[in-house]
Amino acid sequence: PILLTVLMVLSLASVAGYMFYQKTVASPGVPSIHFASESLDVPTNAGEEELLQGVTATDPEDGDVTVSLMVEGMSRIDKDNNVKVSYVAFDSKNHMARAERTVHLIDYTDTRFSFSSALLFAASNKIDVLDRVAATDILDGDISHKVKFSLEGDSVSINSVGEYQVELRVTNSLGATAHLPVTVEVTQTEPNPAKITLDSYVLYLSKGAKFNAERHVVGYNAAGEHRTGADGLTISGEVDTRKAGVYTVDYTYGSADSRSRTRLIVVVE
Repeated sequence: PILLTVLMVLSLASVAGYMFYQKTVASPGVPSIHFASESLDVPTNAGEEELLQGVTATDPEDGDVTVSLMVEGMSRIDKDNNVKVSYVAFDSKNHMARAERTVHLIDYTDTRFSFSSALLFAASNKIDVLDRVAATDILDGDISHKVKFSLEGDSVSINSVGEYQVELRVTNSLGATAHLPVTVEVTQTEPNPAKITLDSYVLYLSKGAKFNAERHVVGYNAAGEHRTGADGLTISGEVDTRKAGVYTVDYTYGSADSRSRTRLIVVVE
């Protein structure tokens, strides 16, 4: 249902040599494309009708050929959530004109990562970080299959006991890449035998938002019974929602000899 999802895979680079520029594009014997304004604000689920707002086309011989207008493609998104959308128009002799204008995606947000559980593992030669990682994009939907990661430092694999600095990244079809730096930890034994469960393992917050670590605990197992809420857990890690950044909150139960732990990543934007 989202037209942009189809359009964004088209490259403007291949037609750059044919592009006509800005508000009015005219040449003898071919149509002219006119824009009521040089830019347009639309939501990310905009269809072709919305993208054609304020666009008309005329031809020296045929007159008004606005009905022939089509959206041809769009560029990669820039840091201000703008894309260049290209339009084409035809006359009765199939002469074609092309033009582009800036379109601002008013509700665009970066791809969001999520984890099925914290990135804490027992030592094994079968650790696969990406098995627990998903990515959802406002335009493309589920793009978990596109997620990649890189290891910092000299490590070439994540199998032995230790902490590993990892950057997760994923690129959507508008060319925007989301990054998430995380610490992956491998312990000698199962890190969470009490099965401390959270409602989320990656949380995105706006600057200035309120954060209460206890509210994200679903429950855990203790003394042969299931407990709900955070009572009995030790929570460590500071989150300053006044400052953008990636924060870590750990939830721990038990003693050093039989400790359970899980982790929440908080991204303040």
